[in-house]
Amino acid sequence: MNTANSVDSFTCPEFLAMERTIIDDFVDCTREACEEAEACVKELNNDGGAAYVHRLFRAMHSLKGNCQMVGLTPFVELLHRVEEIVARVRAEQDPYFRELGEFLLLAIDEVEDLLNDLIANGSTSDVRRKKLYDLCDTLQKTSSQGFQSQQFKDAIALLDGKTASKEPVSKSPRVVLELPDDMLLMHKFAQQIDNLSIYRKNRSEQSAQLTESLNEALGFPVDARQLQAASLMHDVGMSFIPHNIFNKEGGLSREELKIVQEHVVTGSQILLRFGGWDEAARIVLDHHERFDGYGYPNSLTGQQIHAGARMLAIVDTFCSITNERSDRSYKRSVLSAISEINANIESQFDPQMVEMFNEVVRKLIARQ
Repeated sequence: MNTANSVDSFTCPEFLAMERTIIDDFVDCTREACEEAEACVKELNNDGGAAYVHRLFRAMHSLKGNCQMVGLTPFVELLHRVEEIVARVRAEQDPYFRELGEFLLLAIDEVEDLLNDLIANGSTSDVRRKKLYDLCDTLQKTSSQGFQSQQFKDAIALLDGKTASKEPVSKSPRVVLELPDDMLLMHKFAQQIDNLSIYRKNRSEQSAQLTESLNEALGFPVDARQLQAASLMHDVGMSFIPHNIFNKEGGLSREELKIVQEHVVTGSQILLRFGGWDEAARIVLDHHERFDGYGYPNSLTGQQIHAGARMLAIVDTFCSITNERSDRSYKRSVLSAISEINANIESQFDPQMVEMFNEVVRKLIARQ
C-alpha cells in the first residue's frame, strides 16, 4: 500500500522492500515499454499507420500492468488515464495529431522520472503525479466533442512548465562536417538498430562482449578489432528492411524471408565501404551460414565459414534465446539457451567452439 510521508510526497514500502532483482526487472520492463511508446509516437508523427496506434496502446497497457504487478496503485490510476487517451484514438473516436503525441511523450517521461525518483530516494512527488492525472482527466472531460490540438498545446505548456519569455533563445552548437572514428560510428549504428525494437535492447553491445570473450578463450584466432566491428555491425542491414517485415509478429513468407536474409549482404557491403574492414565484412556475410551447409547466403560448410562468423553465429543465437522477442514476450533462461545450442552442434554450430562457449557462459554465471 502506498502511504504519504509528507504533504506533497508518497512512498510504497511494499514495493521498495521487494528483492533487488524484481525491482531491476521492473525498471528494465518499464524502460522497454517507454522506448516502444516513444518509437511509436515517432512513427505516427511521420504518417505511420494504425498499426503503430495499436502498438502504442499495448506499450501503455504494459506500462500500467507492470505497475499493477508490483503494487504501485497511484501509478496504475495515473497510467489508466493516459491510456484512455490512446484508447480513443485506437477506437477511431478521435484522430491522431502531433500535439497529442507530444503530450504522451511528456507524460511518459514524467511517469518514468517519478518512478526513478521513488526507487532512488524512497519517495516521490505526489503533487506532480496528481498534476498529470488532473491534466489527463481534464482533457477527457473537455473533449467530449473530440480532441482538439489547442487543448493538448495548453496541456503541454502546463506539464512542461513553459512560460512566455522575452529572453533570446540560445543557439544550438554548430554541427561540424567531419568524419568520426570508424569504431565510434559503428557503435552509433549498432545503437540505432537496437533502438528500432524493444526486443533488441543493447543486443549488439552484448554480442560484441560475448564474441570478445569467446575469441579470447579460443586463443584469438580472429583479429579482435575486426571481430568487434562485425559484432556491432552484423544486424545493421536489418535497418533497411521494411518496418512491416522487421516488426512482424508470426511467421514470414518465403519472399519476406528472402528480404530479411539480404541484411547480411547489406551489412557486409557497408563495412567494405568503410575501408580497412574486409575481414569484418566477411564475418558479417558468413554469420548465418550453418556448419552443415544449410545456411545462407552461400551454403558454406564447416571450415569454409570464417572463424569469426562461426563464433558470432553461436553468440547471436544465445542472445536471441535469452532476450524477449516479438513472438515470445518472455526471456528464456541461460541454461535453456545453452541446451539448445548444444543440441545443434555439427548441424548449425562448430562443435569445438560450442564447447568453449559453454566454458565462457559458465564463467559468466559464476561472476554474476
